[in-house]
Amino acid sequence: MRAFHILLREESEGEPIRIDFRAETPDYALVIAQGHAGDCDMELWEGPTMVGSLSKSAPQLWKLS
Repeated sequence: MRAFHILLREESEGEPIRIDFRAETPDYALVIAQGHAGDCDMELWEGPTMVGSLSKSAPQLWKLS
């Protein structure tokens, strides 16, 4: 299993919240990350490498950049 973490960015708070977890692949890590994010924007990282930045566009729809 590979090590990933997400940084949750809430509009009202200064510092992002970090959640560490393990997943077999980046695509599975994305599914796990979406479950933790709620309505927050987030960044998905694998170790020191950012996999992508995500923001919620609509219910059940995420924009990945």
